[in-house]
Amino acid sequence: MNYRETMTSGGALLWFFQRITGVYLAAILLIHVINLHVLIGGEVTFAAIAERVATPMWKTLNISFLIIALFHGLYGMWVVFEDYIHKGWMRVLVYSVIAAIAVVFTIFGTLTMITFQHGG
Repeated sequence: MNYRETMTSGGALLWFFQRITGVYLAAILLIHVINLHVLIGGEVTFAAIAERVATPMWKTLNISFLIIALFHGLYGMWVVFEDYIHKGWMRVLVYSVIAAIAVVFTIFGTLTMITFQHGG
């Protein structure tokens, strides 16, 4: 079996993407902590955070964080449920709930970030 066959078979690509998203989330959290607790001098206020969040760069970073965190967490739940739920109808129900949560949180989170404006 060569490398190509292993990455495209049996969910290996999703397994690999799960690891990549974990590294991305750790990096973004590190950037967030450094920016929030080191680079913003003084007291952390709503105005300071709102000013930062209103910039296009931070909006893009936060939206990507939202989408990747939702994928990472919900796919992880999906895999856990796959191991413990064996009835077909229950799997469909649980997977439908997970997919609905992903869609709703992605839409509302993205809309919130896009429409957020500082000072008005």
